[in-house]
Amino acid sequence: MSTPCFAVELVTFDIGGTLLTFRPDQVHEWCVVLDEVGVTVDAARIEEALSAARRRAVAHRRETISADHRVTVEAGEARRRRYIADVLRCAGVADADLARAEEAVKHAFDSPRMYVAYDDALPALRELWLRGLKLAAVSNTWPAMPKVLMALGFDEYLGYWVISEFLGQEKPAPAIFERALEIAAVEPARAIHVGDDVATDIDGALGVGMRAVLLDRRGTKQSDGRAPVIQRLDELLTIVE
Repeated sequence: MSTPCFAVELVTFDIGGTLLTFRPDQVHEWCVVLDEVGVTVDAARIEEALSAARRRAVAHRRETISADHRVTVEAGEARRRRYIADVLRCAGVADADLARAEEAVKHAFDSPRMYVAYDDALPALRELWLRGLKLAAVSNTWPAMPKVLMALGFDEYLGYWVISEFLGQEKPAPAIFERALEIAAVEPARAIHVGDDVATDIDGALGVGMRAVLLDRRGTKQSDGRAPVIQRLDELLTIVE
């Protein structure tokens, strides 16, 4: 079967898992951040605490997400701080040190130091940008993420970003995709969204009439016929024309 080619004007991208990810030595960086504020924690305890806290955070998120996908900066901030405090307590940080440790880690997550760009991200965006396409990020994330994107060089190619907590709704709600289309002044049929999650990225984009491409970096997913599946962003260059 031949690879479909879409004549588009706008390409939007998810952020986490698509353009950037957590740095591979994140446990080490947690230890460095804590050491900077005089809190010493064993790396093995941080790693164990992170693993447990992630599971709890996913379960809590699933239980508390609203049917209309509404979000707020305040609720998101509270959730992130709860996660960080959960990790710190499980790792054995003393109550007397908890407040400054939490603030230090929170500041780190709001900065570029916890993240790395995928090696294919900036080159692929550059090529699409050189072709004259409008590029944007559309993501379920928090207000500090644009600062991270800029620090990692994405602002050179991304014309704008639509961030869920700024907008008040998150993917797959139509509003977040419609806002991206409105800013670019592009019809849905002339736009394509790229992301790594079927429910939020693919279903959401297709739901407003956009095209979609599923990014599966692990190579474990099959196309269901609604959207092409790629493993690297440079494969997008053969799909979008």
